[in-house]
Amino acid sequence: MSIDVSELRPRMMSVAYRMLGSVSDAEDAVQDAFLRLQAASEVRSPEGFLVKTTTRRCIDQLRACRRRKEYIGPWVPEPVDTKTVARDGGLADSLRQAFLLMLERLTPNERAAFLLRNVFSYEYSEIAEVLEKSEVYVRQIVSRAKARLKQDEQRFKPAPQDADALAEQFITACRDGDVSRIERMFADDVEVHSDGGGKVSAARVIIRGPNRAARFLAGVFRKRRRYAAMRTTTVNGAPGLVFLKGDAVVQVVSLRIEGDVRAVYMTSNPDKLARWSVAEVE
Repeated sequence: MSIDVSELRPRMMSVAYRMLGSVSDAEDAVQDAFLRLQAASEVRSPEGFLVKTTTRRCIDQLRACRRRKEYIGPWVPEPVDTKTVARDGGLADSLRQAFLLMLERLTPNERAAFLLRNVFSYEYSEIAEVLEKSEVYVRQIVSRAKARLKQDEQRFKPAPQDADALAEQFITACRDGDVSRIERMFADDVEVHSDGGGKVSAARVIIRGPNRAARFLAGVFRKRRRYAAMRTTTVNGAPGLVFLKGDAVVQVVSLRIEGDVRAVYMTSNPDKLARWSVAEVE
């Protein structure tokens, strides 16, 4: 069967990445779905077949995966370089690391139903087919998922130019090691998630509170600047920066900005940086 990979693969990657928070795992799920499509016969809708197969593969992987329990230190979704991706709209918002972390509260079925309905706009009947459940069940779990995510919904969505301006000031303060200036830009409940996966040096717990977070970041930037170049970029649709040692990416940082800086996500686990600039995610 002939299929247009260029049209279907990015959509499947976008579904799988949001389900799993991992580019490499998403690529495996999507590749498996395409192989099954090639082996199938009498497929009326290639997209319907692929979204069902991809989603169910992701659900199975989430059910079997013990990564959250066994992971060393805070777990941050694998970052993707989105400097060429539009930053407005629901699809872009659902790519942000803060949103992907919120999805961790949901069961695999809840996550699939919520994403397919609220992010990718599939009909309830189509989602019921994917999950092999009734439409009534799908409506119930989508509603339940919305309620579970509501407690951490975005408080304030700044215009991209305002977020960029604050990010520039924040990064400058971090680069200068100005703890008091960093602290003033933080929300009261700020969190810093530092993901090294036990493979490189990183905080083993989430850093909470403006003063502790400011002192931690000033120290990290001071150490990084001794051997790594720094450049600003867009990470998962949010302002951020990347540290490079030669051509190698050693850390990616993204900011959750909602009026103030509400969270900082720092990824230095080398396993999560290999696909940084080449992920087919929209």
